[in-house]
Amino acid sequence: MRLGSFAAAGAAALLCCGLVGQVVMAAPPVSLQADGSVQIAARTLRCGEVRTVLDGRLRNLGISVPDAKLLVMNPALVARQPGTVRLFVFHHECGHHQVGASELGADCWAVRRGVQEGWLNAAGLAQICRSFGNAPASATHPSAAQRCSNLNRCFAATAGGKARSLRPKA
Repeated sequence: MRLGSFAAAGAAALLCCGLVGQVVMAAPPVSLQADGSVQIAARTLRCGEVRTVLDGRLRNLGISVPDAKLLVMNPALVARQPGTVRLFVFHHECGHHQVGASELGADCWAVRRGVQEGWLNAAGLAQICRSFGNAPASATHPSAAQRCSNLNRCFAATAGGKARSLRPKA
């Protein structure tokens, strides 16, 4: 019975403070909109005529399938990343639809878009490099060090040489 009086007192306190009935919900980090666009970091994004799909079973942050005009992202994995990295992942995958299979080309395309659209600066570039960790080269991707070196070159060329050197941490 004592628990009931605590619950009643708690409810009264909430009512007094005006907190009952107000549910504060943050927007999900990645959401598919009714019009087919994707909402990431308070930005509405499209990749031309490419269809975007969210799939929590995907083992990667994202993949692109240019032949099917498809871009797939794992919203749970992407949600673990900072906003700039989320935007980069979308634009990197979109970049494959523009430049083909080249990972470094898709990275550079994403950097150019980020600088042009105003969501990528040197601090954001550092976040992206950190997100690669110290990954070695694989069958599908260059090493983290190679990717960061390429990102730095692309950023410097796009931002007018204002980029500082960024490397993944050991």
